Amino acid sequence: MFLFHTSPKEITKIDRSGKFDDCLFFATTPYSMSVGAVITYRIDAAEMDFINASGLYDEDIVVEIAKRFNVEIEVAESLLDGSDSVWNYDFADADEDWYLQAKRGECAKKMGYDGCKDEDEQGGVYIIPMLGRESILNKEF
Repeated sequence: MFLFHTSPKEITKIDRSGKFDDCLFFATTPYSMSVGAVITYRIDAAEMDFINASGLYDEDIVVEIAKRFNVEIEVAESLLDGSDSVWNYDFADADEDWYLQAKRGECAKKMGYDGCKDEDEQGGVYIIPMLGRESILNKEF
């Protein structure tokens, strides 16, 4: 199985300073989220192991989410696993939604997976922590 990521600029190094920490988002077909030219990257995910967002759990991450949003642990759990949405609360905005998506990637990695299968406004998405994994990105021509 191949997965695709598009970027308006070339990716040479992954760090944790992005909007999604070190995570990149992939789809099963090439896509474009921006106006203008994009670079499409492909990874071979045949041997990668993904968890559905609904199966995510890490106590430390749940506590971090609960503190950030000042919510009960049960709400934080549902925000992490995607059964609830930041958009259902008065603290909702894109940055907070992106924070949760990054936490899903982090949680998948902590649980021993290569990434997380999730849903966003574009449909199905694979959230993959990429720090130190630049070599698996293949630029499409």
